[in-house]
Amino acid sequence: MRGGFRRRMLADSKEDFQLKDFRSHHLRFFWTYLRPHLGRLILATLAMLVVTGTALLTPYLIKVAVDDFILVGDLGGLNWIIVLMISVQLLFWGGSFVQRYLSSSIGQRIISRVRQDLFSHLQKLEIDFFYRRQTGEIMSRLTHDVQALQELVTGGFIYLLNDLFTLIGVVVIMFLLHPGLALMGFVSIPLILILINFLGRRMRRAYRDVQERLSRLNADVEESMAGIQVVQALSREGESVSNFQGLSWEAVKANLRAVSIMALLFPAMNLSRVFGEALVLGYGGWQVVQGTLTLGMLMAFFSYVRRFFAPLADLSQVYNTYQAAGAALDRISDYMLTEPAIEEPGEEKVPPGGFTGKVWFRDVFFSYEREEVIEDFSLEISVGETVGLVGPSGAGKSTVVNLLTRLYDPDRGNILIDGVDLRDIGRKKLRSLIGLVPQQIYLFNTTIKENIRYGNLQANDEEIEDCARRSRAHDFISQLPRGYDTEVGEAGVKLSGGQKQLICFARALLADPKILILDEATAHVDSHTENLIQEAMEGLLEGRTGLIIAHRFSTLGRAGRIGVMDRGRIVALGTHSELLEKSPLYADLYRRQG
Repeated sequence: MRGGFRRRMLADSKEDFQLKDFRSHHLRFFWTYLRPHLGRLILATLAMLVVTGTALLTPYLIKVAVDDFILVGDLGGLNWIIVLMISVQLLFWGGSFVQRYLSSSIGQRIISRVRQDLFSHLQKLEIDFFYRRQTGEIMSRLTHDVQALQELVTGGFIYLLNDLFTLIGVVVIMFLLHPGLALMGFVSIPLILILINFLGRRMRRAYRDVQERLSRLNADVEESMAGIQVVQALSREGESVSNFQGLSWEAVKANLRAVSIMALLFPAMNLSRVFGEALVLGYGGWQVVQGTLTLGMLMAFFSYVRRFFAPLADLSQVYNTYQAAGAALDRISDYMLTEPAIEEPGEEKVPPGGFTGKVWFRDVFFSYEREEVIEDFSLEISVGETVGLVGPSGAGKSTVVNLLTRLYDPDRGNILIDGVDLRDIGRKKLRSLIGLVPQQIYLFNTTIKENIRYGNLQANDEEIEDCARRSRAHDFISQLPRGYDTEVGEAGVKLSGGQKQLICFARALLADPKILILDEATAHVDSHTENLIQEAMEGLLEGRTGLIIAHRFSTLGRAGRIGVMDRGRIVALGTHSELLEKSPLYADLYRRQG
């Protein structure tokens, strides 16, 4: 999505839906995606015109058949009319097929592009965006809301044009044939327009509420399934089911409110149609009896009146689709309008000799939701040096990691790699320079091999196995029935915490970063696995700049210097023995763990 388009949408957004809204920012949204398919769209429009033209021709052929051939007994002429009507219907069938196929094809491609753009945009947003929202809510935008748009673009747009051209054609033909009868048939139109305008605003709010309720329901399902172990362990199945039932019922009520509005619209449309037909039948029938109107003309007019109100009924259904799509588009645009807090540099900078991995935190301050968590933080890590960070919970250790990986930007101060500010390094380049082994390991629901390959998608099997050996993961992998082709399950559920940690080490090793961050790497493993991890860390950190966030002091053996953090700043820096002597906080933390 383009920034200018986002700004225009934001300026045009309103709480209540009106048709003019769709002629402005909503149509601009669709035009952005329609433009690459103009050729197909033109063909679909031509096919639609064929469909409209053949549909409008049929009633007139009936008039000719009745007035010019049936009433005068000309069976030969009637046969030609029958052949012509069949030919027209064949043309109608061909045009309908082309129209439906092309409109569906265009719609599917557009929706695929919208979904991809939305997903791609989400990938660029800062991590805090995802902390503030439930996963189920985000999934709902990518599924239910995009699906609501799909129903519009796969048919609604072309059918809208079809119905509009049909209405215009019917009006023109009816006035050309008999202006008086035409006026009789159109008496109820103002009532229909008032009704649509009245119900439209309520319908928009109702469909937006439907989407919001479904989003909450999805979020609850995702959260309940993710925490099913806790739910069962504490015997909270009843509460979980009760909460789900409550949210499900709220979604049902929201849908019923939307349906009730539609239920008012359709009978009113039908009543207006019958009223128009009755006026045409009464007035036209009186003229036939008086001899001022032919029977064929009356039959044609009666058919045209029906063909006029049929598109109006279709338009009310399309209008319903537009309401749902408009509500969905509002929710999608909420995300698309969200600009990434972490901006890409206009021009990337590279040090003269290329990046080597020297890290420098220079007078860094950072606050989260107005609470300062990093204050005057300064630290320099030389190329190839490993520094550890320890401190009590909440000291800001993980925030330092988030700042170095540029999940956040500091409020003040600078973070530099080889003298280049992180803000001047592109996101992709920065990610290639820094490898992170987090405390909470995440594995994708695929094989061990593919999880390791995620560190370098171009790596071959030999390189993957070599990294697994160097990270001490090969031994346990080779003992599995399917070895490297073993499926790990969702989030690696089939593996132990230590096994997942070693696979993550192999993945980081395969990425071959200049800077490696180990965030609480041995926090939740047994002593045997910890020994394996300690061995793996030797290979991981060799020749790299390292930053170790330590929970267990045993992981600090590889660190040349250790920084003690408290309240967002380094209060002491030195070797283990030096800190035991000069830092009471470090000595206290060490004794507690001992």
